[in-house]
Amino acid sequence: MSDSRWNAALQPIKPFYPFNAVGEPVGLHRGQIGGVQATEVSGEVSLACSPVLSLDWSVTPEPNAHPYAQDTALLRIPRPYGEAEVDAWVSGFDEGWINGTTLGDSEAPLARIVVHWFNLPRFRGQQHLTDRIEGADRCWDRGRWSHEVDGWKVVLDVRPDHVGIWDGLLKTRLYAMTHVMDISRADGHGFTANEAAHLLTALHLGMSFSLGRWTAPLLPVGLGCDGQVAWESWGALHCDPARRQSSGWWDSWEIEALGRFLDGLVPAMADPVTAEPLKLQISYAITAIRDQGFVEQRVMIAAAGLEHAMWQRLFVRGVLTRAEYKNTRLWPAHEKLRKVLREINVVVSIDRNHLPAMAIFADEMRRRTGHVWDGPAVVTKVRNYMVHPEENQKELYRIPGLVTEVWVLARHYLSLLVLESLGYRGPHQDLSRIRGMAGEVEDTPWP
Repeated sequence: MSDSRWNAALQPIKPFYPFNAVGEPVGLHRGQIGGVQATEVSGEVSLACSPVLSLDWSVTPEPNAHPYAQDTALLRIPRPYGEAEVDAWVSGFDEGWINGTTLGDSEAPLARIVVHWFNLPRFRGQQHLTDRIEGADRCWDRGRWSHEVDGWKVVLDVRPDHVGIWDGLLKTRLYAMTHVMDISRADGHGFTANEAAHLLTALHLGMSFSLGRWTAPLLPVGLGCDGQVAWESWGALHCDPARRQSSGWWDSWEIEALGRFLDGLVPAMADPVTAEPLKLQISYAITAIRDQGFVEQRVMIAAAGLEHAMWQRLFVRGVLTRAEYKNTRLWPAHEKLRKVLREINVVVSIDRNHLPAMAIFADEMRRRTGHVWDGPAVVTKVRNYMVHPEENQKELYRIPGLVTEVWVLARHYLSLLVLESLGYRGPHQDLSRIRGMAGEVEDTPWP
C-alpha cells in the first residue's frame, strides 16, 4: 500500500446482497412465509442464476400439511418496513416462481439506491479501489466508474475477483453479480423510487445497447437517510450470457464515450413523449445487434427498428405527411431510409471490401434495372424477399454471405440513427464490419 497511486484509493460500495459465485442463487429472504399453508412456514426467496435468471420461492411445509392446490398464491413476507404481499405462481407442492414485484413504498424518501449488476464486463473506471479482504489489504486498479447526468450521480464498482468470475461466466454461460452500483442525487437531496425509475430503465437499455447484448441492473434496494431499507424491486430482467468481445457500438476502453451517451439517453428517458418510442427502438437495436439466433430474425428485427426510426424522423417531425409516408410509390422504403441516413451524413454506398456479397447483388440488380443500387436499396430488397411470399426467396441464398452482410449493415444503420437522435458525438465501432481489429473505432459522421 506504499505505492503512491493507491493513496487516493477509495472504499468500494458494499452490495446489499453478497456477491455470489457463478451460477449460485442470490438469497433475498430466508424466514417465515405466509400464504401457502394455514400458518406461516419456513421458506426462502432467491434469484436463481442457473440455468437462467429467475425469481424462485420455496417453503418447508409442516408435517401432514395439506397440499396447496392453487396455481397462484399471495405470499406474505416480512420485510424491514413491514409485511409485503407478493403475487406468486405455484409449480409444485412447496415451490414456485415470482414474475417480479416491487416491495415497500415507491414514494418513500430515499438517500440512495444500491443496484446489483449481472454479467457486466470489466471496463476501466476513473478511480482505484481498496478494501481489506480475508485479513489482507486488496487493491484493484481503476475499479470505479462514476458519472453525473441530469442531476443524478451514478457510481459503479467492479467486484474484486471479477477476473475469475468472468472466466467462469464465459465457460458456463450462467449468471453472476459482477458489479454494484450506487445511485443518488448529485446535490445530496432525497428522492423517491418512482423518480429514479427512468434512470434504472435508461441504464439497463443504455448499457445493453452499448455492449450489443442484454446485461442487467437487478435487485435495486432503496435506503432512507437513516440507512434503513424503504423500497425494493425483485425481478429478473433481460440478461444474456457473458461474451468475450462486445458486439455493440461502444469500445469499453472509451469510458468518456459511455458518459456522453448517457448524457443524451437519461434526459430522453425522463420525457414520456420520447421515452416510449426510444425504448422500442433501443430494444430492437439490442436484439438486432446481438449475434444470437437465426440471422434472418436479426434482419427482420433491424428492419422493424429502422421503420420506427424513419417514422419518428419523417412523420413525427413533420417532414412528410401521413399520406406521403404511406405512399410507397412516391416514397418507397429505400428512399425513406436513404433520406434519413443522408441527413446524418451516413455513407450509403456499399463498401466492396467489407461487404462483397452485397456488392455482387447490387451489381446484378443494376444490370437488371438500369439503376444504381446502394446500401438502403439492398437492405430493403432483401427484407422484402423475407417478408413477401411472392418475392423470389431463392435470391436470399444464391450469393453466399448476402443475408449476413445485410444484417450487419442494417444494425449499423440502426445504431447510428439511435446515437444521433440522442445527440451523441464521439467514437463508435462500425457494426457493418465483420472483420477488423478489436477496439477499432471511428468518429460519428454527423457534425
